[in-house]
Amino acid sequence: MKFQNLLLLSVAAVATATKPKPKPSSSASACPAPSPTAVKASISGGEIQGVATSLPNALSVVNKFLGIPYAAPPVRFALPQPPAPWKKPLNTTAFGPSCYQNFVNNSLATRPEVTEALYNNPPAPESEDCLTINVFAPAGDRRAGRAVIVFIPGGAFQIGNGRADLSAFAAYEDIVAVDFNYRNNIFGFPGSPQIPVSERNLGLYDQRLALKWVQENIASFGGDPAKVTIWGHSAGATSVDYLLRAYGRPGAPAAPFRGAIMMSGQSTYGLAAATYPVNDTITWPTIAAAVGCVNQTDVLECVKRVPAEALVNAQRATGVLTGPERDNITVPALPITAWTSGEVAKVPMLISTVAEEGRGLLNDGITLDAFVAAYLPTPLFTTQAKDIILSTYRADPRLKTDFDIASAIYTDYAFQCPAALLSQTAVSIDIPTWRYYFNTSLISTLPSDLGFLGVFHGSDLFLLLSNPASAKYTTQQHKVYEYLRGAFARFVKNPAGGPGWAAVGSEHAPLDTIVLGDVGNVEAIATPYNTTLLDARCALYLPYYPILQAVLP
Repeated sequence: MKFQNLLLLSVAAVATATKPKPKPSSSASACPAPSPTAVKASISGGEIQGVATSLPNALSVVNKFLGIPYAAPPVRFALPQPPAPWKKPLNTTAFGPSCYQNFVNNSLATRPEVTEALYNNPPAPESEDCLTINVFAPAGDRRAGRAVIVFIPGGAFQIGNGRADLSAFAAYEDIVAVDFNYRNNIFGFPGSPQIPVSERNLGLYDQRLALKWVQENIASFGGDPAKVTIWGHSAGATSVDYLLRAYGRPGAPAAPFRGAIMMSGQSTYGLAAATYPVNDTITWPTIAAAVGCVNQTDVLECVKRVPAEALVNAQRATGVLTGPERDNITVPALPITAWTSGEVAKVPMLISTVAEEGRGLLNDGITLDAFVAAYLPTPLFTTQAKDIILSTYRADPRLKTDFDIASAIYTDYAFQCPAALLSQTAVSIDIPTWRYYFNTSLISTLPSDLGFLGVFHGSDLFLLLSNPASAKYTTQQHKVYEYLRGAFARFVKNPAGGPGWAAVGSEHAPLDTIVLGDVGNVEAIATPYNTTLLDARCALYLPYYPILQAVLP
């Protein structure tokens, strides 16, 4: 459908809420003289040296190993390969560089200066040699077999990096935490017709190699490879859904995880089910032309030789995007069918949304006409259907501007209602599932010119990866942070037991979603809420999700 590219442009503003550290250095270098806080581990590639750090009032010292290569330096547009072993200990005390980022600028998506102010400030160094992984482990007995959480960052497959400091999980919750980089945009999803379809989703293959690395090495840090939970935000949650379906197919190997957390994302229902067309005849030629390769005998080889910065600039200048294609390996076809037929990895799930997802995804200058044309297109939506949807939101006195209304529609249509449907579908095939709804504003912690964001897409992740002990955080923000971190830990340690509230469809229904933050005008921390009321506007969109599966690439 012609609105698919508009969808992908808009989603491309989503960023991972990691906070890059200033002036990081490359990790793959010979070790300096050991310091008093140095710690070592032996993994499949050789010995690594990290650093032990302490957090206030922590249960444990944290052993941090940063910038570990989980793959060889990648060959451009080629599948990732395991790293070669090293003889001398590697210094793994600083994050490695990010993979190349593509901050998109268009009239529908969040302005790039907003995205960069939130998620890339100060900018992290970027490199094609970026396939590194970080481990945050409680100090002490490495035979303990602790539970493990592996974070897959988001960013609409255009931006994002694994540079979040997850020390708090190790220090306060006694679990081993892991995050990693994977290739995005044209470097991770080249889309060239000269590359077999089965080898185009490089970024997703990077993720698989990282999970394989965890299985092979996490015991060296005190983690149990049989106790892994994968956790993704936005495009990272989309990736989690891909993994659930890929490892649930007949004949698939056992899943390298026992639990799944999807924050503000999935890839089964609605707009997020869109993938990039396999037979696209526009995107690759457009980029090739922009870098002077269109008339070459071997276009792919020509583009391989182009400086990385030139490729990034070509994407930004042309506005064309690349991303996951439906290859039936990393991205299985017919997602709704896979779920309803039970062809998914049947592991307990925690699914979340935030109150105003759209405010962190749409351009704050968007007009309602432009939004409707892009996301409620004819003939999918009739004029009557559009009128009913618009009148429903216009009747809400809290929604005063075009941006307010568009953001609220986008929140429900693209996030809230797909999360509700996926939860219900999972329960119908006997997968234990929990939901939370995040409604804690972080505006008081942001620059004043970002006040329009509200409870924006990524707010819960932003809080979870922040330092709420800082004086700039309110008592409510700090308490919600502690509750959410604890809920994650409870789920990771015992996925079948859940995060600490009623499961979806349990005997407590409809009070089977927890609201983290305000309930109406009442400030709160964690409140069981009527899921039927929370999802009340979803009836507007339910007829369209099966149609989208049929017509989207």
